[in-house]
Amino acid sequence: MVGGKLKIAEVQKDTVVAYFDLEFCNECKSRQNYPIAIGVSYRRGSAELYAYHALIWIGDELTLWKEQLARIGYDNEELRRHGRPMEEVTEELLSAHERLQPKLYVSYGSQDEKMLLRHASQSLDEFHFRDGLKFLSKRMSMKCEVSLEKYAYICGMPFVHQFQPLEDARCLAGVLWRVLHGNIDEGRRQEVLREYEIRLFLSEYKSKRQAAEYLESLGQLTPKQQTKRKKHREYLAKNAAFYKECLRRMQEQDG
Repeated sequence: MVGGKLKIAEVQKDTVVAYFDLEFCNECKSRQNYPIAIGVSYRRGSAELYAYHALIWIGDELTLWKEQLARIGYDNEELRRHGRPMEEVTEELLSAHERLQPKLYVSYGSQDEKMLLRHASQSLDEFHFRDGLKFLSKRMSMKCEVSLEKYAYICGMPFVHQFQPLEDARCLAGVLWRVLHGNIDEGRRQEVLREYEIRLFLSEYKSKRQAAEYLESLGQLTPKQQTKRKKHREYLAKNAAFYKECLRRMQEQDG
């Protein structure tokens, strides 16, 4: 949803902004995502005015994927006992909106906005949504999609993503505020950019290698397939040494 004229870049110290995050889980039969937790940090400038957090219970008629819940640190019984129906969550969000009058609702990517609008029990036409990830990518000249954890690192903020929506929302607020005021470490930005570029190259190299192996497994090839195989082989040969070096760097870093 796009509403209002204010942009993230125009947020001032007297502007109230709601930074929010949702956690999702797949439903077993439909495989559709459902919200299981929400966190919102309402801020004026860098000061938090109010924090909202709620577990969400989607009902007994649906079954959440237990393995996914466990992976992100949630439990079905916990959600059943402490989760709130989306109707209550929506009402509380609308009440906070009326009381605090935030100019923008900012999430890290557009998926949270879409999920909230899809499952909200009442219209949220008063909410003006903005994509924090899109803003950060453009503002910081990132050629690839960088995690919130990495943006926090660039801004000198200690943060580890642990699927806690309120902490994610607070981190997003801190990152955006620092970026708006130029409080970033350029050396770290370049470091993160190089790391992601290497990961993209490794992915492309592996894809080319798989394509070449597939064509070689076919036996007799058409002229078009022969041309593709030749290009793949040339690419792999040209970049083999760089691939090994990049792979070594990533293995050392991940280790």
